[in-house]
Amino acid sequence: MKPVLMRHVGTISESFKSWKNATPYLHNPFHYHPEIEITHIIRGKGVLIIGDKAIPYRDDELILIAPNIPHEWRSESNESPDYYTQSVSIHFDKYFTGKAFYDMPEMIYIKQLIEQSEISIRVMDAAKKSTIKAYLYELLTAKEVGRITLLLKLLDNISTCNEIEVIYGGGALKSRSEEQNSRINKVFRYVIDNFKNTITISDAAKEANLTNTSFCRFFKQRTRKSFVQYVNEIRVEYACKLLMEGVDTINQIAHKSGFENISNFNTQFKKILHQTPREFSKSTAKSAVNK
Repeated sequence: MKPVLMRHVGTISESFKSWKNATPYLHNPFHYHPEIEITHIIRGKGVLIIGDKAIPYRDDELILIAPNIPHEWRSESNESPDYYTQSVSIHFDKYFTGKAFYDMPEMIYIKQLIEQSEISIRVMDAAKKSTIKAYLYELLTAKEVGRITLLLKLLDNISTCNEIEVIYGGGALKSRSEEQNSRINKVFRYVIDNFKNTITISDAAKEANLTNTSFCRFFKQRTRKSFVQYVNEIRVEYACKLLMEGVDTINQIAHKSGFENISNFNTQFKKILHQTPREFSKSTAKSAVNK
């Protein structure tokens, strides 16, 4: 079973991802990502396939998965919604604050935690787990610098746990993943830096040092989406940010987000978010009023 790359970080408006899963993991393929993952299982049971191991999980598990380790959360139930796994997760680059940040004396334990880059663990310390869970849930609604503070507090609690269990350790996939991750990350960075302008497959292929045909195949294998689809998703995400700010017109936002015309902008926006830019703008405005 060949793992695919799933990218979660590197977006325009946030340095890391935090979200709640309330649907079955049946759609979640065997995958890997360059970010550290921390997941709390609210309820449900099944098997965590990680590397070459299969580890049962159940209610109230708290697990940290190291970067670039192939894994899949496979819910036991494929029929009754009552048994679907529900969870809260965060994905973050281990140096999201900058590498020098961890050189401060106060960061010694967190530095030790994140630099164990091939070790995945289960938190067993009951008292610490309760605190970590609280921070995870707060992160779902936290904004701006408060998100960074919460994540650092969360990591501090994990790094000082008295009881942990190593569930996976080792670098069996290191040689395969390093070169491929470097190549795909270079493409991601190129798109983030240039999505407001015209980007062609040829441009991206040069960044990856591949022919156009090889690049398209490589990108599809690693992300399960076409390069054009990925670029459009980045542009639509940036457009959402501008729409929520409410300063520019929809035509201006289309242009600022890298779309050549309003028609294509509307088409891609609705394809990705299942609503038009105008509908999105109205719904976010209504939500803000209600809050």
